Amino acid sequence: MQQVKFGGTAGEQDGLAELVKNGQKVATSTLKFFQDEGIIEPTYAGDQWLIVNSLDEPICEVVVTEVRYRPFGEIDETFAIEEGDGTFENWHQIHRAYYGQLLAEYGQELTEETILECIYFEKVS
Repeated sequence: MQQVKFGGTAGEQDGLAELVKNGQKVATSTLKFFQDEGIIEPTYAGDQWLIVNSLDEPICEVVVTEVRYRPFGEIDETFAIEEGDGTFENWHQIHRAYYGQLLAEYGQELTEETILECIYFEKVS
């Protein structure tokens, strides 16, 4: 089972793990660019993850229920809330900065057409 930690800082990792545990975070996203470059493997429905906090302590287990590929510019408020960011504006601000920084490290730029892997999951324990 793959261990998954959401967020960049210890506070984010702990907070997002708790949102998964409480059923408030039921989705996540990543840049398809990383799959295209062979940096990460694609995610598939049926994949099982162990969600861990900043100390790598197990918080809960989830199963991936669906994977969709969507342009950054087509992410909507529903997905932003499912990802645990509260509002679309908050999601957009966080992810524009985060994905922009990640892509810049590879000489790439985040655009409205940048494809995201949008992953939906549900807690199983």
